[in-house]
Amino acid sequence: MTPHQIAQDRPTTPPRLSARDVMLGREVAALLRMPVSTVEDLARRGELPSVKVGRRRLYIRTQIEAVLTGGQQ
Repeated sequence: MTPHQIAQDRPTTPPRLSARDVMLGREVAALLRMPVSTVEDLARRGELPSVKVGRRRLYIRTQIEAVLTGGQQ
């Protein structure tokens, strides 16, 4: 087996997120030009992707951008 074949057999790990990749509700609201309450409501209803960490709701930049572009990136 060649090194290239070995590398293809390994499961791919998702890239690590940096602080720039994670957004707060107010940052998403500014990007979408809508009130924070609307962003939070959309996230609660599952219309806007988010991750709940404790009492805080966080948004992954690439997921928000995918919503804006209709999933095309």
